[in-house]
Amino acid sequence: MYYQYRKENTIAVPEPFKRYITPLFMADDPIITESNFSLHITEWEPGCKIDLHAHPDATEAMYCMSGEGRVTINGKEYPFVPGAMIVAPPNITHEIQNTGQEMLRVFCVFSPPVTGEDLRKRALAAVEEARKCKKD
Repeated sequence: MYYQYRKENTIAVPEPFKRYITPLFMADDPIITESNFSLHITEWEPGCKIDLHAHPDATEAMYCMSGEGRVTINGKEYPFVPGAMIVAPPNITHEIQNTGQEMLRVFCVFSPPVTGEDLRKRALAAVEEARKCKKD
């Protein structure tokens, strides 16, 4: 099967966890009937990060394609540079931050698969929670 991503499907996540999520191969794509994984690329601008979180029902593998960052997984911190990869099994907390001067690009795989809508909802819920905490 040949597949080409559609840039118009990119999800822009606002501050404080500003990033861009580009779904590539997702469970809600009409050409995908059965799959046990989904793929997307996440990009962070310098200084931006994702919230510390875990996925209760999925394993996420993240491979650094370009840029420079720091990753925390299960309480341990590591450099995140091209060629580095982390795997977060269900319920294992993880967080990524761009510590470099250029865009941090990460190739992500979920198993079982998630939908683009799942990614969008989770990202925006984290933003809302952070904004709520900031006000309190």
